[in-house]
This record gives sequence, C-alpha cells and structure tokens, in this order.
Amino acid sequence: MKKLLLLFIYLTSYCTIAQSGYPIPDSNPNRLFYIQHSNNHNTYVYDVDINKGLLDSDEPVVAYRIIYTRGGIKADLTGLQRRLAYGVTFKKISSKSCVFTLAAYPEKELFLRISKKGKAYVMVSVNGKNLILNRMFLFSNKTGTKVDCINFYGKDIKTGRDVVEKFYP
Repeated sequence: MKKLLLLFIYLTSYCTIAQSGYPIPDSNPNRLFYIQHSNNHNTYVYDVDINKGLLDSDEPVVAYRIIYTRGGIKADLTGLQRRLAYGVTFKKISSKSCVFTLAAYPEKELFLRISKKGKAYVMVSVNGKNLILNRMFLFSNKTGTKVDCINFYGKDIKTGRDVVEKFYP
C-alpha cells in the first residue's frame, strides 16, 4: 500500500510540472488544437480544412509539425509520425461534423464540429468531462516511446471554465 501511494504521488507530481518556456504556435483562425510533449519543444498542430462553412470531404483535419529545435520551421509529419503517433483517421458524420482519432491512441475519439457561427472546434471526453480542446501536453519517457500522462487543456462544455484534465493511458 505504501509503495502504491508513493507511485501515485510521483505520477501526480510528474504530470503537474508546468510547461514553462514552451512556445505557443502563431494564431490561426482554422486552429483546432496542438500537442506538445516533455522531450522537446516541437509542436504538432491540427487545423481544420473548411470551405464556406463545410468540412473538406477528403481531409477535414490537417496535421503538421512546427520544429522549434530548428528555428520554428513548419513541416509535414514524417511517415512514422503519421502512422504511429500524430496521424489522423476520421469518419465523416455530416458536412459539418466528423469523429477522428490519433494514431497513437485510437481508443480516444475526438469530435470535430462546426458551430452555427461557422467556427470549428473539437470536443473530447476526459475523465467523464466533456471539453472543447485547445491543446494537449504529453509526459513521456526519454525516448518518447511511452506516454505516462496526458494533460488535456480546454473549456468545460457545461461551465465554460478553463480546465485541465489529467489522463493516464
């Protein structure tokens, strides 16, 4: 029991370390959310491809990376990143909504919707709370092959308040 308590304290403190010094990607009206991780400042960005208030039928979610370790250049995902980690698989529900998953964790569904005002957003359920997603931060091992904890940042749909939900995959 004592070992379990110590493990819980370690994981809780590890996953609450502030992400100080991490860059924030430039604002974009089509930005859905972005992902950063504990190994470096490179950022994985997800934008919506929207035309006249409707989702692009071929690729409604566009994923790319910003390589801050090389001066902040924008680049496509590598094949490995697309297949194993940051790539997107989606299923269109209507011309204004779809459900999609990330390659690294296909069990977690994300719902893309376009509001009546034409603004796209992503909704996700974390720990029983529904939130509009702004960003994720992954706490991973040194090699980046195992994620210990994910912080989901967004707005609680019920209250409208900013929230951070910790998720242990």
